[in-house]
Amino acid sequence: MKRELWTVQNKRVLEELLSSGCYRVKRSYVMEKYGESAWIFQTAYDFFIRELRSRIAAPEGAESPVWLFSDSQSLFRAEGEILMRLEIPREELLFFDARDWNRILNLSYLGGEEERECFRRELLRQGIRSEESVFQSAFYPLQRAKIQKSWRKLFEAEEEAIGKSYRQAAVWQLKKEWLMDYSVL
Repeated sequence: MKRELWTVQNKRVLEELLSSGCYRVKRSYVMEKYGESAWIFQTAYDFFIRELRSRIAAPEGAESPVWLFSDSQSLFRAEGEILMRLEIPREELLFFDARDWNRILNLSYLGGEEERECFRRELLRQGIRSEESVFQSAFYPLQRAKIQKSWRKLFEAEEEAIGKSYRQAAVWQLKKEWLMDYSVL
């Protein structure tokens, strides 16, 4: 069974996909893209990549996932970028809720509202003002471990249970045969 998904990529990605038949993300692209804040993304991406590898085998040369969305309206669109519509086999994909992924990118505890509030109070009792500060210091290994353990909840929701506008997916590579259509924005 295939899923229709969307992604916005730069022109180089499309050129590589069309010329070589596949595109795989190099880790250096991620670090280059985010500059000063790359350490935050590296922390979140390290977690995500470990989890993705444990669920879906990575092809040789794939260092980081390609991000996809179920709803084309959920994509950030920049002039000159390429909007791609793809049909990808379900077994190649890992689905998750984009809202929860954004919490992880903010180095936040993942859980229900009550769980998050309880954790926030626990940090305050220990004199810790923010979850991000747990990652900026070597003094909070237990709290860091607790936050990172909570991130596993990212993959607990069933694909259909996530609202379409929040449903995001990751795949190790893009293949030319999955590309159904594309347009320049």
